[in-house]
Amino acid sequence: MKLKKLMYLVVISLGVMILMSTTCKKDDDPSGCSGVASATSTGEISQSFCFDEVTSFTYDPENYISFWAKETSTDYGFDMSVYAQNDQSITPGTYQCGPDNPGFVELITTHDGDFYKSKSGTVTITSANATSMSGSFNVTCEGYYSKKTINFSGTFSN
Repeated sequence: MKLKKLMYLVVISLGVMILMSTTCKKDDDPSGCSGVASATSTGEISQSFCFDEVTSFTYDPENYISFWAKETSTDYGFDMSVYAQNDQSITPGTYQCGPDNPGFVELITTHDGDFYKSKSGTVTITSANATSMSGSFNVTCEGYYSKKTINFSGTFSN
């Protein structure tokens, strides 16, 4: 009986030691992207992107806010803008994309010279100020020249 209790205690102790020595790494971005914007496209262009360099950032909430970035390893570009409408300042929130809407998202390609502009979907700004902006987008884009479609979604934070 004492041997059973001793074995049980050893097994429990070993289990506790193993659990205590194991750590979990929580990744904020499951894609592994440590850049300023992370995105995925499907359709005509099916791939993941990690935009790692901000090329332009404009914060003028009375008129528009804009965030441009590029992926230096492939030279793909990303453009996100929201334009003020009806004399209202741009604040955190969700904006419709497409013709006659305030939101705009674009994927710029250099390998074929086309650029895919948002035709529908949304861009959400979670925070914005003079030095930084963050949010997400989920849009359907059409190639300016090719007229082919992609679904383009992701997050941005500079």
